[in-house]
Amino acid sequence: MTSLIATMGPALLSPKTLHDAVARGVSALRFSASKFSSDELAAQAERAAEIGAALGRPLDLLLDLPGAKTRLTNEDWFPLAGVERLRVLFGPAPARRDLPMPEIGTTGRAIAPYIEPGDVLVLGDGENALRVESCTADGCVTLPLTHGDVGRQKGISPHGKPQAYQALGDAESTALKGLNDSIFSGVIVSFVEGPDTVEEVRFLIGEAPADGRPAPAVIAKIETRAGAERAAEVARSADGVLLGRGDLLLDAGELDFYDLGKKVMKETQKAGRPIIVGTQLIPSLSDGWLPNRSELAYLSHLVEKEVDGLMLATETTVGSAPLRTVELVTALIERYGSGAVPAPLFPSRTAVA
Repeated sequence: MTSLIATMGPALLSPKTLHDAVARGVSALRFSASKFSSDELAAQAERAAEIGAALGRPLDLLLDLPGAKTRLTNEDWFPLAGVERLRVLFGPAPARRDLPMPEIGTTGRAIAPYIEPGDVLVLGDGENALRVESCTADGCVTLPLTHGDVGRQKGISPHGKPQAYQALGDAESTALKGLNDSIFSGVIVSFVEGPDTVEEVRFLIGEAPADGRPAPAVIAKIETRAGAERAAEVARSADGVLLGRGDLLLDAGELDFYDLGKKVMKETQKAGRPIIVGTQLIPSLSDGWLPNRSELAYLSHLVEKEVDGLMLATETTVGSAPLRTVELVTALIERYGSGAVPAPLFPSRTAVA
């Protein structure tokens, strides 16, 4: 039985669209703390819980803590079309496309130590890329290799180079300390590379609340080579594992990506924990009518391999056809899975949320 997880975003914010998505097969929702304020997230989760209750479908409500990585500062879409050179600043600064040489700042983990001329900087999950031409102490001049639109506050990383990540910063720790009193049934922790991070998360969450609900489930997102290498230890310590394919490709490179992802799935299943596979599962439906053949085949393969969850990201946040995507993935689950209606992964928490 494979659970279908949709990520909340503009495409699902309408109560009617969200209602229809749940009615058509969504059994869990992911709420990204990197995109919305805590008040917005709480309101979205409350609305989702009400819709699920009205439909008789309790939902997993999963708070996704982004961790610290290098991100761009643009608050809106940043088109690369027509940009001959782009200056990337090694620190917080507003995105300015109106300058003779447009520029964009960065936040989070410092990227400067990893950058040198000739490097390729990958934006987001690889939709866009920049080649570094020159560097100074405060930034670098880059040549766009693609000319698409850069989404707001996307990650930026040097291709083929390892870099530092941080699973738990101040924002993550604050969110975890209040999680027991929230409506969320689970928390997704980014950049987990060992069981010690999971233990720290459980300590910050604290004991189960006094109202009889269990503590929120801890889902370790494995998305780096180091995390994949310790997948067995991470899986045994967590309540579930999310294979984050977006950052895994950036960190591991194209040739090791498949082997490491397969290792994460195998070790998680061996540990008896739920395995969720996420990001870029079927993005071609976001702006096209038929899915890519490779996406369709791989999704069907994942269901046959009995993964516990499939997590949609851009398909339901900004995609043009979120409901059609949900319908298709649900149909694939019914065809190639057990045939049962997808259910929450952590029912003991959702049943009383």
